[in-house]
Amino acid sequence: MSFEDTIRQIVREENSKHLKDIKQLLDSHGYHEPPRFLKVPEAAEILRIGKTATYELCQQSDHNGFPCIREGNKIRVPYSSLMKWIEQQTKQAN
Repeated sequence: MSFEDTIRQIVREENSKHLKDIKQLLDSHGYHEPPRFLKVPEAAEILRIGKTATYELCQQSDHNGFPCIREGNKIRVPYSSLMKWIEQQTKQAN
């Protein structure tokens, strides 16, 4: 197995773990279906990064394609767009 194949396998395993964690997070909040919008701290929890890093992703969304909606001082992240963005980032890493 090449180094790249090993990295891909690790990424797949990590993504699988994250998806399980996301499901548990949604179940713990009593969601039977995914929420339409997330607050930045909720998106950060799904991404497993800090709130500050998530706010930075939002600030740089024009360059990195991170899905976020600004409404005054509020920032919301569309759940389905976030999942698509994560998938795109995973494909680029492979």
